[in-house]
This record gives sequence, C-alpha cells and structure tokens, in this order.
Amino acid sequence: MSRLPAGDVALVTGAGSGLGRASAVALAEAGARVCAFDLDAEAAGRTRADLEALMAGALAVVGDASRPEDAERAVAETVRELGPLTILVNAAGIVVKKGLLDTSPEEWRRVLEVNLGGYFHFLRAAVPAMAAAGGGRIVQIASTAAHVGYGYPAYTAAKGGVLAMTRQLALELGPRGIRINSISPGVVETGLNRDSLADPAVRRQTVEQTPRGRIGEPADVARAVLFLASPDSDFVTGTDLLVDGGLISGLQWRQRLRDGGSGGRAGT
Repeated sequence: MSRLPAGDVALVTGAGSGLGRASAVALAEAGARVCAFDLDAEAAGRTRADLEALMAGALAVVGDASRPEDAERAVAETVRELGPLTILVNAAGIVVKKGLLDTSPEEWRRVLEVNLGGYFHFLRAAVPAMAAAGGGRIVQIASTAAHVGYGYPAYTAAKGGVLAMTRQLALELGPRGIRINSISPGVVETGLNRDSLADPAVRRQTVEQTPRGRIGEPADVARAVLFLASPDSDFVTGTDLLVDGGLISGLQWRQRLRDGGSGGRAGT
C-alpha cells in the first residue's frame, strides 16, 4: 500500500459514508491527518471516531458542499486544527434517478450544485491553502456515467463536468505545485446504488456485464484515491482513472462468446 509523506493533511468531502468514508480511512491508514466533511453530523462523527482509532489527528466538519461559505469554513478549520492542507478529495455527491422529462428544474439544479458546484467551491477554498503549503494533490470522484451515459441526465452532466474541469485545472494548477486527477468508479456497493442493487435481476446483470465478475467495493476506489494522493503518482496529473472492473471496456461480446456466438467485430 502507498504511504504518504509525514505531515500530510487531507480534507475529504462526503466522508460520512460510501466512497468518501473509505477514502478518508485509507488516507488515515497511510499516515495523513484527515478532516471528514459531510452534511450528516452523525455520519461525520462516526467517521471521525474511526479515523481517531487509526492515528492522532482527525476532525469532523458538518456542512453543505453546495455552499461556498461551508467549503471555506471547512478548509479554514482543517488548517487551524490539523495543519497545512496538502490533499483534497472531492467525493460528496447525490443522484436523482429520473429521466429528462421527469427531472424537475429544481432537481437538476440541486444535483449540479452538489456534484459539480460543490467541487468548485472546495477547489476555490483549498487551492490557496495548498499553494501556501508548497503544493498538493487533488482527487475528484467522477463516474463511468461521464464516459458512457447513465440514464440519469443530471448526474451524467455533473460527472462529465468533473472530468472536463479536472483536465483543465491540471494546466492551471501545475505551476502552483498542485496535481489534480479524477477517478471514475463503476458500480460500487454504496448508498447511491443500494436501491438498484437490491433488485436481484439488476445485481445479477451487473455482475455478468463486469469482466471482473463482481460488484465494486468502496475499498477498491479508496486504494485508487490513495495512489493518486501519494508520491507514487508524482508524474500523473489531468487524467481520469477508471475503477470499474472493466465494465465499460466494450460492448457485451463477452457474454455472446460464452454463449457460443461469433467472435467477429461489430459492423458500423
């Protein structure tokens, strides 16, 4: 497992559960002091307790990622309580599982405000602090939805924006000593997917369509977060790392071949 330099301080949004919580724990296990930011006070507190069991130096901040003042407060508290900020993991997110015509303007705005606007607010708050610390590493949670479409336009649009923003900011932040990358998880066992994966048919079909033959776990993504936040990825910036078990590696020829179909390429 990657290790982090002594003195690293990380701020993880959406750290009360799912990918954010797993990432916060992985960073703490690797030696970082971690601030867990979440909208849910109880969830943030539970994560903080888990972090404190791993090492001295942990903090929980409660707030709404879509509010710039909450992002600024979280960064300020992290620096004051834990030290100079060197790692930011943008993981806070919500989903509205509706198609275009069923998605209200209010739902559209809320998904983009949290999943894209929230990242923007934390970037604006964190980058000056990182630059003052001499540089840093940023990891943003995108989605395979940004690559292939997900069926839910607000979520897909927000995650596509995360990819584009990450690429652009690699150019802008590089001279400040800051690397920024994104991760696109596939189907992972988190709260966002709980209702869908509770359907046995959906779970079975997802496993069958994933070359690795299983649903992802938050730890799968957390290990990728740790790699991108560590010196092991020092020459990596502006890129997106797919952590999807091969889900979007191609059309479903794997199943067809297993069933005795032709191995030829698809026509155009």
